[in-house]
Amino acid sequence: MSQERIQALQKALSDPDDAVRQAAASSLDTLEAREGIDALLAQLKSGERGQQIAAVYALEKINSPKVFIPLLETLKSKDPDLRAAVAQVLAGKRHPKTLAPLVKALSDPEPGVQVEIVRALAAFSDRRIPACLEPLLKKTDEVALAAVEALGTLGFAEGEPLLFAALTDERPRIRRAAAKALGQLQS
Repeated sequence: MSQERIQALQKALSDPDDAVRQAAASSLDTLEAREGIDALLAQLKSGERGQQIAAVYALEKINSPKVFIPLLETLKSKDPDLRAAVAQVLAGKRHPKTLAPLVKALSDPEPGVQVEIVRALAAFSDRRIPACLEPLLKKTDEVALAAVEALGTLGFAEGEPLLFAALTDERPRIRRAAAKALGQLQS
């Protein structure tokens, strides 16, 4: 990382304009995060559980192509909490190359992980997602609820038949969420 860039940003921290100071501070944070990317990736790969989860959340702030493959590999971890954390981070990144692996990960055996993956998919604007969520409507309450809420968040008319079906679900929470989601769909 360029020392000259850091010095310029440090100097900008004293700028009389508050917005300039905030932008300089944010840029310094970003640069520092990028500098530590290799250490974070090593921590993600071979650190202890807590270190791995911390590394996942730290990688959320880094916009580098280097982070996607390790995060996607971690989505296959044996640790459900780690998989859920990765899904949350990938939701924030919304990178198109992560869409297919997230859809594939919907088959995760842990309902909590499935919920986070559904929430991650809801962050994408892709009309193919409602069809991927259909099988989840028959899963546990929390998974089905997340799927119905995601259909509303996505807002695509492709989700309408699924929401009509959810309106007849035996679970009141699912029916209530379906009624709300129908109001969120675009014409």
